[in-house]
Amino acid sequence: MKDFVYHNPVEVRFGPGVVAGLGARVRAAGLDHVVLVGGGEAARRVGAYDQAVASLSASGVRRSEVWGVTANPDLGTVLRIATAAGTGTEGSIGHAPGGGTGFVAIGGGSVIDATKAAAALVPLLAEGRDPWSPFAERKPVTRSLPVFAVSILSGTGSEMNGNAVITRGASGHKWGMRCPSPVATFVDVTFQQGLPWHLTVNGAADAMSHVLEFSVVGTPAAAGLRRKDTEFPFFAEEAVLAQNEALLRTIVRAAARLRADAHDAEARGALAWASGVGLSGLTGVGLGAGSWESHALEHAVSGLHPHVPHGLALAVIYPRWMEEVAQDKAPAMRRLAAALETTVAEALAEPGEDGNPSALPAGDRDAPERCALLLGALFRHWGAPAGLSHWGVTGGDVERLVQLAREYPRPLQLAAERVERVFRASL
Repeated sequence: MKDFVYHNPVEVRFGPGVVAGLGARVRAAGLDHVVLVGGGEAARRVGAYDQAVASLSASGVRRSEVWGVTANPDLGTVLRIATAAGTGTEGSIGHAPGGGTGFVAIGGGSVIDATKAAAALVPLLAEGRDPWSPFAERKPVTRSLPVFAVSILSGTGSEMNGNAVITRGASGHKWGMRCPSPVATFVDVTFQQGLPWHLTVNGAADAMSHVLEFSVVGTPAAAGLRRKDTEFPFFAEEAVLAQNEALLRTIVRAAARLRADAHDAEARGALAWASGVGLSGLTGVGLGAGSWESHALEHAVSGLHPHVPHGLALAVIYPRWMEEVAQDKAPAMRRLAAALETTVAEALAEPGEDGNPSALPAGDRDAPERCALLLGALFRHWGAPAGLSHWGVTGGDVERLVQLAREYPRPLQLAAERVERVFRASL
């Protein structure tokens, strides 16, 4: 394993009714005012907003509110949220000078990302800094106003990490910032009961891609004792890869159950926790920086076309990228395919039936491309579109998409012609 430092300071409160403790936890952090940030009506509809407001009010925490965060949030929205922390003008409710101010994000990954970014930009804006500089320079921001998250949608893992992905307006640059993690996150999966399937699968595909971005860079260890020919070869990062494979299988199994019953509480809980852990840092220890090439490609797509859902676009792009790099990463690809084969067969079976290997794609089970075939079949079974053209992406966009992907602050290992090939295969 490569050397690493692991530190994740997020306090996670998981279970029914945990939002009742939000106000006391905010108070314990020395705050008497928060900017409450939301997206559309979902937070109110599922009851998360009412519970959060009741808890804050009971603890004497005043609030301002900023609404309207959309999927793939842009820098303008982030600046609007950051400004509210200083002025209290956005829907201000009893905001008076004095006391500590923080943020409460109620929503999914877009709301939480936008809130974390805003909290990190407040000190920089006070210094007159360019708000895009943390994204362009990829230098971690270490000072931030405190953020608390109430998660009502699982997939991005934003509630358990110090990352925030934001789009820079019309330029199409969708880049990430390293910033402080939430102080505390509240995960009550009752808010997600009955969630529409397209939102569930969007989150599941996103969560899987996070784990996969690390798992594709595993390193086979030197040959050693093997008890049988069918046993996985031992990898240098064995403990982490085995954990990651368990997370991937859990996400697939949970999503399959939720496809059959959107109110399956056990599956909701499993998916929520696996999604958070999937990008909490644990899945990358000892694996270096991982790959993240597919994310660079997808960020180009949804940066240029903000209406494209991130997770479902990854469900289109990721198998195509895997096919392109299968020979480059053959040992890790073979291992992933072997780890997922049975679980994918179960997911492809009709509800109530046992997994049937005949439902799996044909071909050599030992081929490095096998994992791409399995994931492609799984995502199509879940209803992911056949290509990016479903959202209006055309061949005329490819040149600009390649440029955006190549401009991504984390350099790609793929040459431009290979990036273009993945985009064209994804159309």
